[in-house]
Amino acid sequence: MSVDAKTVAELRRSTGLPLMKCKKALVATDGDIDAAVENLRKEGLKGIDKLKGRNMKDGLVFRHIVPEGAAAVAVQCETDFVARAADFGKFGEDLVQAIWNGAPAASGDGKAIADLKLSDGRTVTEHLDELVGSKIRENMKVGDWACFKPDGGTAGGSEGGMVSTYVHHNGKIACLVELTGDGLTGHDKIAELGNDLGMQIAFHADVQAMTRDELDQEWVAKEREIFLAQVENMPEDKRAQIAEGKLSKRLRDVVLLEQPFIKNEKESVQKHIDTVANEAGVGVAMARFARIAAGI
Repeated sequence: MSVDAKTVAELRRSTGLPLMKCKKALVATDGDIDAAVENLRKEGLKGIDKLKGRNMKDGLVFRHIVPEGAAAVAVQCETDFVARAADFGKFGEDLVQAIWNGAPAASGDGKAIADLKLSDGRTVTEHLDELVGSKIRENMKVGDWACFKPDGGTAGGSEGGMVSTYVHHNGKIACLVELTGDGLTGHDKIAELGNDLGMQIAFHADVQAMTRDELDQEWVAKEREIFLAQVENMPEDKRAQIAEGKLSKRLRDVVLLEQPFIKNEKESVQKHIDTVANEAGVGVAMARFARIAAGI
């Protein structure tokens, strides 16, 4: 049977697939759009495993920022062309809203929210299967995400806290910083501090923790072994001291509060926080942070 151009165009708008593919699908279903969509989805899912094996080097970070806090999520894809696509953007916006409304924790990876439902009632996995298999035809996945709500709104939330969000200009890195203290809102210096801390985290991809106590101690032990091996040819009575010195320098690189502050490397991040708190006349401390990156 013949299918009118209007119906073909309607199916193309709803699926994003080429005109001839839409026309062929409609001919096979005698012009039934719903049946054509179902068949196209089934057809797309047949090759989805092959698509999901491809490397993803691009993507964007989506964020939701409100006075009560903020959420951010990385969505990965293969090319910047797809990252700019409307379907990709809509999925990202719907996803970060769903994370804000119903995240199971304060942070996690894509696997942790695979069954999270978006506004249409379908899960993250169902949306990804449709996008990869039928619409975008390029590998996609959800990366890391975070959802910070102070005053106990999410796990680890701090009483009297505020969340600052720094988004890098390329849209591929977002950092959430939660500060805690009394009367933080309304202070320009505190707002600037939150933004500066986000920038600090964005530019230091190797940051692992706020303090040394929060580091993975197995990782610390392995680093110590490496530095001991590096000094094995030195005098025995000096090896441990030199190795510990090297380890301490390494830890300063990955512990946020010990890093040199990005705008003034003569002071540490912790020293800068103390300076700003003193100038603002309020007590302020860093409660937690998250660095969300896509495609890098």
